[in-house]
Amino acid sequence: MPASVNFMNLPKLKVSDEPPYDALQAFCRINHRAMEGRPGGPLSGLAFAAKDVLSVMGSTVGNGHPEWLSHHEPDQFTSSIIVRLLDAGADLVGKTICDELCFSISGENWQWGSPINPQDPRRFTGGSSAGSGAATAAGLCDFALGTDCLGSVRVPSAYCGLLGIRPTYHRVPSDGEAPYCISMDVLGYMAREPEVFRRVAPVMLGEDEKKVKPRKVYIAADNFGVLDEDVQKAFRPVIDWVASQVGDAEEIEVAGGHIADWIQTFRKFQGWEVWESYGGWYNQYHPKISKPVLERVLWTSTITRNEYYEAFEQRKPIIARIDEIVADGGILLIPTASSVAPLKSITEEDMNRLRGQSMKSLVLSPLSGCPQVNIPLAEMEDVPLGISVIGARGTDTELCRFAADLVDAYRKQV
Repeated sequence: MPASVNFMNLPKLKVSDEPPYDALQAFCRINHRAMEGRPGGPLSGLAFAAKDVLSVMGSTVGNGHPEWLSHHEPDQFTSSIIVRLLDAGADLVGKTICDELCFSISGENWQWGSPINPQDPRRFTGGSSAGSGAATAAGLCDFALGTDCLGSVRVPSAYCGLLGIRPTYHRVPSDGEAPYCISMDVLGYMAREPEVFRRVAPVMLGEDEKKVKPRKVYIAADNFGVLDEDVQKAFRPVIDWVASQVGDAEEIEVAGGHIADWIQTFRKFQGWEVWESYGGWYNQYHPKISKPVLERVLWTSTITRNEYYEAFEQRKPIIARIDEIVADGGILLIPTASSVAPLKSITEEDMNRLRGQSMKSLVLSPLSGCPQVNIPLAEMEDVPLGISVIGARGTDTELCRFAADLVDAYRKQV
């Protein structure tokens, strides 16, 4: 990052009726809403932000698009997860920009402006929870909420150097969320500091019914093997270090050559359900949508009902395979994304290539329903390179503690 630019330690925002000014373009202004938390709760003193897909009474969900905002009524209630955090004492300081209709992993928004990556403004922030990632990494808030279908919490966490979790499917209530992909979309959070990530986990996720300590690391050889050679080299010391912390490790092939089929299964689910969510709105209003997002939205209309039903059967062996790996305290170690945050000057061809590599890892958690946590340990080109652990369904809070402990231990030894 240029030495003259430093967005990494900005003053933390306070609750205000006025929309916050922030140099990162991370926060919503037209539909701003902030609320004070209950005094004395376990999260008192912490400030959080919420992705602009969640209902906050007195505001209107924007979903990354001004026409979505104008075509919907003000919220009559606040999403229960936001209420839970407020009741625990955290202050909601604002709503954050997401990319357009939450249909990208770059974090761009051609309607309201794209949030800036505080790690390096020349690079993408990651999406679709781009504003949440930027605001948290810069210190404008202690933690932030995002939603995740194909990496929308995990990718900005990786690109911005944050701890971030995509929880077990249905672990966190999603009432008040703008419709997207009901079978795989979940609500997660991200934090810069391990202590904050650890502190938020039991409130956000609840305690695990059964506490399972990680006992063995399975290293996803096929997922790391598809990465560019310099990226593999940057990951290697961190892979070895994580394995040493658990004490037992094994390299495995996760998909056994079937990852292209797994991606197609994911795309059938996502395509059908996204068109169910957006098709009626698009056909009624014909909103102005940027070309890349419009192409994706229109593509979703091509998925047939039979293809969608086929995906349910195709998903069963995928779930069984991931369950087999993470049973009895096993954790799967994978790259979060296929590279550091790409430069905004990247060619479309190279961006599509990196996106294709990333999908081979990003589909594992949504297809299996298992929790995944990005851990900011690796670096490359002086910016974060995200690595993740996937655990068994229902082990979310312990997985968060494990990840936070790893970051604390790693920072001490480097």
